[in-house]
Amino acid sequence: MELSVETRLGTTPIQASRVCFGTEHINVYTPDYGGNLLADAAKLYNVYFWDTDMVYGSHPQVASGLKKVDREKVVVCSKTYALTEKDCRKDIERIYRELGIEYLDICLLHRVTVSEKQYRPALDVLLEEKEKGRIRSVGLSTHYVQVLEECVAVPDIELVCAPLNKEGSRIDQGNKENMIHALKSAHDAGKGTYVIKILGRGDLVGDVRGALEWVLQYESFIDVFNIGISNLAELKQDVEIVNRFLKGER
Repeated sequence: MELSVETRLGTTPIQASRVCFGTEHINVYTPDYGGNLLADAAKLYNVYFWDTDMVYGSHPQVASGLKKVDREKVVVCSKTYALTEKDCRKDIERIYRELGIEYLDICLLHRVTVSEKQYRPALDVLLEEKEKGRIRSVGLSTHYVQVLEECVAVPDIELVCAPLNKEGSRIDQGNKENMIHALKSAHDAGKGTYVIKILGRGDLVGDVRGALEWVLQYESFIDVFNIGISNLAELKQDVEIVNRFLKGER
């Protein structure tokens, strides 16, 4: 059985599976069923990086999954859309409550479209939570190349998350070539990097292998590949493709 290989996200303390279970597609399942999927992903395929979000509606499934595994062995990422201190504090408490956790491994400012000056109040809340030991690493996600380029010079941003796929879709500002360059710059600066929308949010499912292999060619500066997954058959296929590519068995 193929197991997802592991990596460290930049210079952060986060050690994670290179395949990330994007949980947006399991929000249609009951919490227990979705939780079993996540637990099996970790136990059977070593996929223990689970990405969620308050808007995805999958916090209940992730919370259930966390009860079925050793919490210390799972990396959980959730996100806030907040820019203000007040809104960020409210979101963070909601994340802890809905996931039923005492700490969060990764928290991202999500879909950031503005400059550091505008997101700094929310970022400072995340850094405060990190100081308390309630968040292990902080970062941001963005669909804007310019935001990603600018945050390379922001040392408090430890991880970055952005869309990347062979069609260049789901990038709201800039193009795929710009995004590739920005991700490499972020990684060179010591930031953890992971990419989303690899399958174009379903647009590229007609050629999953081709879509995955295209983005995997940049594996030297992309730490983790977040793939939206709805069942274990999909996960098995994705892990096999990723592993074969990383082993040079293309």
